[in-house]
Amino acid sequence: MNLKSVKQQLRSRIMDERKALPAAERSEYSAQVCRLLAENEQLARARAIMAFHPFGAELDIFPFVEEARTRGQEIWLPLTLPSDRRLIPYRYEGKHMLKQGVYGIWEPDPAMAQEADLSKLDAVLVPGVAFDRQGGRMGYGGGYYDRFLATLGSRPFLVGIAFSMQVIDKVPREPHDICLDGLVTESGFFQT
Repeated sequence: MNLKSVKQQLRSRIMDERKALPAAERSEYSAQVCRLLAENEQLARARAIMAFHPFGAELDIFPFVEEARTRGQEIWLPLTLPSDRRLIPYRYEGKHMLKQGVYGIWEPDPAMAQEADLSKLDAVLVPGVAFDRQGGRMGYGGGYYDRFLATLGSRPFLVGIAFSMQVIDKVPREPHDICLDGLVTESGFFQT
């Protein structure tokens, strides 16, 4: 079986399992992850953090996003450009400046948001489907995050966000895949 098929089967299985998590558990685990993110010293020192708006059955990090904003940190959310297969981060100033993007994900409306200054980026909270404790991450298959991270001049602190059921022994990797520095689940914050 080729790598693409292996990834597709793994992606499908984990997304089905994640979708099957009861809403009460998803909410409880999301609160635990937000608390762990808020307690992390490296994230607390970050001036600018790129986050993401949760979609579907993803873990909800928005309580952390709002807390970081009240602490005076700059929060960015990505706008997805499918035609170019890339992400453009914009400063997040509140839910009023969001619109539903092409995948149904809430994203910044460029007419209401200011494009972020990439030289300020200190940390990126990275969504995904599967993760391992060696920094491996498997996304949704579009390559948006790997492509975005490869364009940065300096490397920010990269943290995967997941439920513990999304953590596997070894994520299938390709040469272009960028490894993460940490992973947070409801079970803890792990350096990779």
